[in-house]
Amino acid sequence: MGGAFTLGGVDIVPVPVMHGPRPILGYRLGSFAYLTDCNHIPEPSWPLLEGVRTLVLDALRERPHATHFSVAEAVQVAERIAPDRTYFTHISHDLPHTATCARLPAGVELAYDGLVLEIS
Repeated sequence: MGGAFTLGGVDIVPVPVMHGPRPILGYRLGSFAYLTDCNHIPEPSWPLLEGVRTLVLDALRERPHATHFSVAEAVQVAERIAPDRTYFTHISHDLPHTATCARLPAGVELAYDGLVLEIS
């Protein structure tokens, strides 16, 4: 992918991230970023995430994983990006929804089936 592109009148910025040793892409659309199936954000990608207000981020489970962020790692990423709201996705059945959400920082929660996000 050679950089930003427009689809249906929406500007889309590919954000290089890592899935273990493999480079993959997340995407930014305006103030929204979607970074799933990843476990590392390379330093050159961080500026592409400045000003994000809504973040959807991989958080597979509590234990570290070779290709996905753990909950603790995802919390650190969310703190660095500092969006208004963060939704963890690509979560395993090992994370009880209510209990996990109760201990996450303000503005961070687990996504769920049927969740609808309105973004500008």
